[in-house]
Amino acid sequence: MKYIDYKLIRSMLILAAGLILASCQKGTQLHVSPAGDDSADGSKSHPFATLERAKAAARAAKEKPVTVWLAGGDYHFEKPFELGKEDSGTLVHPVVYRAMEGQTSRLVGGKRLKASSFSKITDPAVIERISQTARGKVLALDLKAQGVVHTKRYPDVFRDAGGIVDLFCNGKRMTLSRFPNEGWMTFKSVIHTAGGPQGGSWNSPETFQKVPPGSTGGIFEYREEFHDKHALWKKQLHRGVWFRGYWRVAWENSALRVLEIDDSARTATFAKPIQNGIGNKYNRPKGNGREAYQLINLLEEVDQPGEWCLDFKDQMIYFYPPAPLDFSEIILVDRQNPVVSLKDASHITLRGLTVEFNFGDGIHVSEGEGNLVAGCTVRNVNHYAIVLSGGKNHTAQSNDLHHLGAGGIWLGGGDEVSRPRIPAGHKAVNNHIHHFGQIEPVYAAGINCGFTGGGGGGHHPAVGMYVAHNVIHDTPHVGVLCGSMDSVFEFNEVYRYCLVSNDMGGFYSYDYGKRNFGNLTYRHNFIHSSPLGDGIYFDHDHPDMKVIGNIVALGSTGTRGTGYLFKPGDMPKTGITQPFDCIGNIAVDCKFGYEFVTVLPHQGTIGDNVAVHCNTPFKWSEVKNGKLAPTKDYSTTRNMVYQEQPGFQNMGAKDLRLMPDAKSLKDLPGFQKIPLDRIGLRTDEFRKTLPSASDLGRAGAADDVNAGLGYDILDRK
Repeated sequence: MKYIDYKLIRSMLILAAGLILASCQKGTQLHVSPAGDDSADGSKSHPFATLERAKAAARAAKEKPVTVWLAGGDYHFEKPFELGKEDSGTLVHPVVYRAMEGQTSRLVGGKRLKASSFSKITDPAVIERISQTARGKVLALDLKAQGVVHTKRYPDVFRDAGGIVDLFCNGKRMTLSRFPNEGWMTFKSVIHTAGGPQGGSWNSPETFQKVPPGSTGGIFEYREEFHDKHALWKKQLHRGVWFRGYWRVAWENSALRVLEIDDSARTATFAKPIQNGIGNKYNRPKGNGREAYQLINLLEEVDQPGEWCLDFKDQMIYFYPPAPLDFSEIILVDRQNPVVSLKDASHITLRGLTVEFNFGDGIHVSEGEGNLVAGCTVRNVNHYAIVLSGGKNHTAQSNDLHHLGAGGIWLGGGDEVSRPRIPAGHKAVNNHIHHFGQIEPVYAAGINCGFTGGGGGGHHPAVGMYVAHNVIHDTPHVGVLCGSMDSVFEFNEVYRYCLVSNDMGGFYSYDYGKRNFGNLTYRHNFIHSSPLGDGIYFDHDHPDMKVIGNIVALGSTGTRGTGYLFKPGDMPKTGITQPFDCIGNIAVDCKFGYEFVTVLPHQGTIGDNVAVHCNTPFKWSEVKNGKLAPTKDYSTTRNMVYQEQPGFQNMGAKDLRLMPDAKSLKDLPGFQKIPLDRIGLRTDEFRKTLPSASDLGRAGAADDVNAGLGYDILDRK
């Protein structure tokens, strides 16, 4: 037998790999550093100072590919960093903007303020407005002196940040002043709803109140314990007083300007009405006394370190610093455009960058083809971290997106009208998205795939998306929003959602517009630790849905929580069935494990599903003669119900892998093991290590069924 020198072969392979790597690094290598000089040549030893200069050099480069290396440090912009069609690379030779290995390159959208920009308050009238505990500690920032733009008075009604600046200190978003500091006030009673259904039952009201144009808004009676506070705020109505609340249901949140406060009657009147008026949806017209609200943005309530307000009349920010400003990084955000924008550009990679502090989005990609955002950190922006809108085959991969005013990744594109439909082909893969919805507390998703607007189901085209291996957690409302077609959602982990609001899912899809969203696959997702939420929730009709091998463990058998919910939509009116498959899933600790509604005979497959410790394991309904009624089990193969755990590795620790001798595998020979080990984040080229257990926060999973607003959803009973 001929001798084989394996050491020589190994050496040759290493040499070959080195040659391949060297060839990949050929082309133009440009360098930029905050300590550089734009008159330099852009070499590693003589870097440029700005990304604009590096961009110009990249355009002019004759040798491809082009890599722009960013040294560690902060890159501040007078305007957004924009890359257009002329900045594009090719499929073979992309243009890459990336951080130097081991260095943090921050692209900062906000304006850094000096400690000296803040001054002590000497005006007696202003001091009188500050609470006794905070006097001498609150500082003032003159916005006119800073040339700040977004300081106009709030609109009378708004759902986002209201169009004003935001303030950060030492990497954290500061708290806009509020009362109470924790929790909510609640109505005593609604005096005037100013619109919407009146009397009778919620789904069969006696009348519908119409509000003439120019009318004032709703009127409510506040509770006695808040009388002194409302009397205090009444003195500042001329400056503008706003209450933010959940005025009708748990999935609508807005801020309303207060027009009048009547001390003697203990009532507050809003300046403008809102759609369907104020007062709990199910208790009209008086409400139910649990409508939650808080005061926002008033100097009188700047009473804790880290709180601030913007006084529209004084054009001042009043700030109670959480630490000495001489040793703090203070950032003011005042720009709506994204920090980084790719428009009509193709084959550009943004890699390993940190993008933060912005009034709008972090990174916005529109049109173009084949752009990649990978290994980046986007945090402390007031809207979405990454937007992939239009064009085709863009990817957001292995990014860390957190502490966001709205959501994580927004996906849109493709043609849903053409036949066959044309996919956009965008991908959101291996991203860690958490602590979002901090300014917009409803309908701001970890990943938004085709859902625009709030309750009522707005829509934007999102065809042929791929969402996989993401970990999404800690948000007041929804995990993943969907109004999509021909998309796949697999190997994602979603938990600690619906921390405030209910009637929402880890995955939620709504087709109110009768567009027949469908052909969606939900496969091998793990949804857990969210007792106020639902798991996979199809609201209205959805044809051709494939729900295969998922695990939902909500953590409660209380008044809320359905693992897998298929709602009827228009089926009672049309009598047209919406076929779907629900195969090989597990529901644990849910009020309802599975709720199915169909027009018999069902045109799909339902079977090999498992329900463990659920109050109602399976609920079956049918549409017959235009009415919805309970019916017998219409599954196509066997399902199993267990009160005790059926062979999980460790149910208490939410290790729901099935042991080889699990009872459920014996009872359901057709059941396919769910690959829990493959769900969630993984290491790759852009994510070298995985988050720690404390970063993931699973140990602090919510189990309190009394958390949140406590709003009942009567149309779900």
